[in-house]
Amino acid sequence: MNFSVVIPTYNRQATLRRCLTALLAQTYPAHEIIVVDDGSTDGTAEMMTRDFPIVRFFRQKNAGPASARNRGIREASGDVIAFTDDDCLPPADWLERLADGYRRHPDVAGVGGYLDAPDEVLADNALAQYDYFVSHTVYKAGAEEYIGGFECPAGGTNSMSYRKIWLNRVGGFDETFPYAAGEDADLKWRICRQGARLLYVPVRVLHLHRYEWKSFREQQIRHGRGAVHFERKHSRPPSPARIALRAVKRGLIFWLDLARMPLPIAWVKLWAGWYECWGQWLEISRLSAPSV
Repeated sequence: MNFSVVIPTYNRQATLRRCLTALLAQTYPAHEIIVVDDGSTDGTAEMMTRDFPIVRFFRQKNAGPASARNRGIREASGDVIAFTDDDCLPPADWLERLADGYRRHPDVAGVGGYLDAPDEVLADNALAQYDYFVSHTVYKAGAEEYIGGFECPAGGTNSMSYRKIWLNRVGGFDETFPYAAGEDADLKWRICRQGARLLYVPVRVLHLHRYEWKSFREQQIRHGRGAVHFERKHSRPPSPARIALRAVKRGLIFWLDLARMPLPIAWVKLWAGWYECWGQWLEISRLSAPSV
């Protein structure tokens, strides 16, 4: 089984270096590693040429991660495409674990793991602890394997792989998703709608993210914007009234959360929900504004 690893990147030279170093040390070597630079201005191209000549490198004008991943898919020659991000650190056995999943379950269309902050960050950072809660409680990324459809914990492109035949069948990522949010869920939805099954394996990829409030706020707003595009495509876009109700609901749930989780995580969860609602509001306002 040949893996083509595809990584979109944008102005994250330092963490991309760590990601590539880990990928080049895999116990199950990749057939090829493909980096698609989505318009970086931080010297990424020079670093790639100087330090990673073995990695296939492509540049394009900034068009978003969906476009960059599709470029990687088109260039890939492996029969399985594995995706991770430029701020992720896969373990040495990442590809080995994914390959083992395909070997034991040859009928699945994709195999993926989960994302966590490093242990030292999880120990005392409430933002990282909230992400852990989402991954392990909301998406149910546990210690056991799981085979299923859209509800399967696998699917986030920080630690996911698909057979290339399935990516080609659904046309890859939808490039109308303008943000790094929602495009991976949309791909997963379209693949599962065709009856495909996915395998979750408990292989942990580390998130080399700056768990700070400013980046957290931006991330949650972006999630809200991406959710609007997902809902527009698969159901209907949220109205201002629905978004307001969602914001109120998140406020009410906070009081229930206080009884079932530590206060710092409940507080972060509340603000995550409100920021997502704000992102939804911003996006429907942008989409409904008259074009000039």
